[in-house]
Amino acid sequence: MRGTSAPLLRCPRCHADGALRLTAEARDAREVTSGALTCARCGRTGAVTGGVADLLHDPPPFVTAEAAGLRRFAERMRADGWDRERVLRLPDEPSPYWHGQRASLAQLARTVAFRPGQRLLDVGANTCWASAAFARDGLEVLALDIATHELQGLDTARWWMERDGTHFERLLGVMYDLPVASATLDHVFCCEVLHHNGLANLRRTLREAYRVLKPGGTLSVIRETLRAPLTPQLRPGHEVAEFEGHEHAFLAATYLTAARAAGFRTRVLDPAGHWVLSGEPFAPSRRRRGALKLAALELTRRRAPTRRAYRAYLHHVAGTVPLSFTAVKRP
Repeated sequence: MRGTSAPLLRCPRCHADGALRLTAEARDAREVTSGALTCARCGRTGAVTGGVADLLHDPPPFVTAEAAGLRRFAERMRADGWDRERVLRLPDEPSPYWHGQRASLAQLARTVAFRPGQRLLDVGANTCWASAAFARDGLEVLALDIATHELQGLDTARWWMERDGTHFERLLGVMYDLPVASATLDHVFCCEVLHHNGLANLRRTLREAYRVLKPGGTLSVIRETLRAPLTPQLRPGHEVAEFEGHEHAFLAATYLTAARAAGFRTRVLDPAGHWVLSGEPFAPSRRRRGALKLAALELTRRRAPTRRAYRAYLHHVAGTVPLSFTAVKRP
């Protein structure tokens, strides 16, 4: 934690912007590694441990349970061969999951003007791979999560910073009550995290994103789980239920309506790397679908109206692709 970052924060108890004061007990070349953040208004004190600022105030049981589940998941990852070297290769991990993450971030970089010196909040930073990527590009990054565990939390950030020679802040807190001062950020980034809210907290989270952004700032949301008529998702997250991930699935319209209700102007993105909408030649395995069908799909992706219609079908009817969108805070 750096002293220059304290004015960017918000007290998680009394919600005073810029009221936190940093007291240092130990520091290294990058930051204060041990100390405290005390609110000048209400007196709440949160520890700074390993450079991570504890701004998690009175968390509800589902947050505590999910954080404990992340610790157990980190232990599972270690048993499966995950270590520092493997994490530092992310997102270049040979699996469909990480291919999707990599393709979605690359698509976002072509869509949103991320510039050095801008300030970005990474919501649900987890392994901190995206925070590290933005920091390497020269952005001033704040990484937020509910856990600090290595492999599944903010302590993983040290690996990236030591390798890259960069720095970014780590904040322990919740997304539906962001411990960040109002109108201080250029970007808020969310990767596969919004669905860890119930509906009420999803709406709160989007309102919070609007609050912390400067006018004209951008919320970027990639790879959100969908519920749709053809994929009802009656038990979202059941495959990892033992880790208590507090997972949900919403209609695409639910995400977009909540963002617009918060005040954002939204733009839905094509599914990154989708075999029809990517613009790449159809793979040989796809050509077995028949010449007539492939010709129709080729025509679909060449025209803007049919692309939008096909994308709407994927998001709102089939639900077979994750939702990615950008949202701009109106000036």
